[in-house]
Amino acid sequence: MLKRSADRKVTNQVSPNGKTAKIKNSFGLPSGTAFSCPGATSVCASVCYAGKLEKIYTGVKDILLHNWNALAGLSKTDIFWLLDEMVQEFKSDCDKSDKKSAKPVPRDFRIHWDGDFYSTDYATAWAEVIVCNPDVNFWVYTRSFTDALNVLPVFDSIDRTNLSLYLSVDSVNLSAAKIARKDFPWVKWAYLAETFADGKRDIADISTKLYPCPENGGRIELINTKGSACIRCGICVKGRGDVLFASRKR
Repeated sequence: MLKRSADRKVTNQVSPNGKTAKIKNSFGLPSGTAFSCPGATSVCASVCYAGKLEKIYTGVKDILLHNWNALAGLSKTDIFWLLDEMVQEFKSDCDKSDKKSAKPVPRDFRIHWDGDFYSTDYATAWAEVIVCNPDVNFWVYTRSFTDALNVLPVFDSIDRTNLSLYLSVDSVNLSAAKIARKDFPWVKWAYLAETFADGKRDIADISTKLYPCPENGGRIELINTKGSACIRCGICVKGRGDVLFASRKR
């Protein structure tokens, strides 16, 4: 069985004190080109927060390696069944929470809080899971849109009503991202620059709907009694437009 993660920034339900995640609504794999990130760039490798957490917390790395090893060598069909089983567990947790809560928790699931699409079969399995679970809203960021691996045709072929897919873009893969947007105009961008001002300048002629990430910029808390930053914000979760991230957070 695959293991979900409790990520405070993205969780769809927080504890009463607003400090921890109550529902595990994200999935991760080990980062880096040696594992699940064939499209990793020098920029993302230098600032990857998930990779840093892997090094700091042994328990986090153990979960990611467990998932990586569980998927290793499986057929597309077997990958699908493992992923779908995990999503069904997530939905069951949401159902249980609904019985105790005044209002239903949102069925929002983050694909890859760490890691990426590492093969076409793996991406196809996820696409099938998304189609088979229209009651869940999925969102994901990916660098697998270059010559190393391009999974966009896989997701182009499905109904994406419940999927928000963002290309993780920086100065290194910017040219490839421009080609991808031309070929697949439905994709959104998550652009990483040193500062928000740099990012706005870099893609001013490309994006017409651009939002600096409010959590990254320190305008909303990572988590509080009202919920996690991503669920409260909703820009990426619902795919409302392109998003800017800054490594210097200003």
